[in-house]
Amino acid sequence: MANIGNYLYGFTDTGFQPEPELRGLAGAAIRVISFREIAAVVSRHPVQRLMPSRSNIEPHHRVVRHVSSRVTLVPAAFGHITDSESQILEVLRGNYEDIRDEIERLNHRCEMAVKLCWNVGNIFDHLVRTNRELRNLRDRVFRNRQPTMNEKLQVGGAFEATLLRERERLTRVLLAAFDAVARDSVSSAPRSEKTVCELALLVEQAHANEFRQALQAAAGMFDSSFTFEYSGPWPPYSFVKLHLQSPGASNAA
Repeated sequence: MANIGNYLYGFTDTGFQPEPELRGLAGAAIRVISFREIAAVVSRHPVQRLMPSRSNIEPHHRVVRHVSSRVTLVPAAFGHITDSESQILEVLRGNYEDIRDEIERLNHRCEMAVKLCWNVGNIFDHLVRTNRELRNLRDRVFRNRQPTMNEKLQVGGAFEATLLRERERLTRVLLAAFDAVARDSVSSAPRSEKTVCELALLVEQAHANEFRQALQAAAGMFDSSFTFEYSGPWPPYSFVKLHLQSPGASNAA
């Protein structure tokens, strides 16, 4: 039978006290373990490897979002369990200054997600139409004859290079629109060929109006060849920079 340990949702200050009805994984009550003026937000859970199933991930994110809506929380990644309360205290004690500084750095800040995609039927055809060098190469290779495999690979390589350059250029254009409101940014690798970029922006919660204005200005910079999506505010997952020392913990963050 598995020991009962503590599942970690993140770190905050000791002023936070969760409501009795707030529940986490497996319906367990949320509580805090404090050291000086910092605290870990946890719930009791068997010490075991957690599967990233919806029944586990949903309560993790729900608790993180709820706590973040009330206080500054440095969110932990999904799946961290310690064997005992004493191990949580060791983490707090051994990383006290780093956790305190991270809480201060992320204070009153949230994450906004912005995604830019090409809204075209065929991205190769679109880049051929808009890039003279790629168009000339395509025409030279495919005009009036069957190209060799090496020539096809040459065109494919030119397409990939053009795609990368366009992504980099358009990402710079998009980021420039948020210079005045974003304190930091993180770019994720595109998950589809038509994705230009997926950005996480660290924004002051008090500057929501300024962010919306920047968002409208950014959307107006792109024509109907693009789609523009955003979501948030979210807890600042992408901007946590803690690298904790976890003495004696089996799965601590």
